[in-house]
Amino acid sequence: MNRIEYEKLKQEIDRFIDFLIHLEHSIIGIDSNDCQSFKVDVLDKDEAESVFKSMKSNAMIMLYNLVEACVRITMSSYYEKFNNSSYSYRQTIEELKKLWVKHNTKTFHESNISKSIFDMIESVIDDEHKVSLDFENFTLSGNADLRELKSILENHGIGYDSEKFKSYGGALKSIKDMRNSLAHGNISFEENGKKLAVDDISQYKTETYLCLEYFMKVVQEAEF
Repeated sequence: MNRIEYEKLKQEIDRFIDFLIHLEHSIIGIDSNDCQSFKVDVLDKDEAESVFKSMKSNAMIMLYNLVEACVRITMSSYYEKFNNSSYSYRQTIEELKKLWVKHNTKTFHESNISKSIFDMIESVIDDEHKVSLDFENFTLSGNADLRELKSILENHGIGYDSEKFKSYGGALKSIKDMRNSLAHGNISFEENGKKLAVDDISQYKTETYLCLEYFMKVVQEAEF
């Protein structure tokens, strides 16, 4: 998945939330003339409201999926850029050295651990040997909120401005918490949607987009 796919996911979310706004207007009887793509006729208000609540919960799932997709896209590009830079161990920043050691020691087997350690030491002292990071070793905890994003940046030695991130923490945490409750069956989509206003979802969307744009910016501008 690349930046084009990320933008496509954003368009899907925008389109879905626009539909929620239009559906809300139709349910409460407001004549909405700003939508040229579709028309909603509410025949059973109770049924429509039930579906509407579930759809609001689905919007939160879509936002959470965007966060995970963006992180994976961005970090995959970061790993590719680092590997193409062909740095030796000596040239690599401390945090990436630690990741390289961590990833490589995972492949050690008890039967040949001495040889594996010897080979790693040889790689470290050989300036001709180029360090590379396998993106297959990159993991997300399944709790992709602001704390997780900061942790990823810090573990890769990527600097950021805490103040820039500060205003996005509440939105990403709310999105993550709702997603987890829905995914684990702790609450139904309809019940969760009761407490969600479309205006709140739109605000979550705006803050998520801003947060992810800043995350992508600092990763793309990072030095190794």
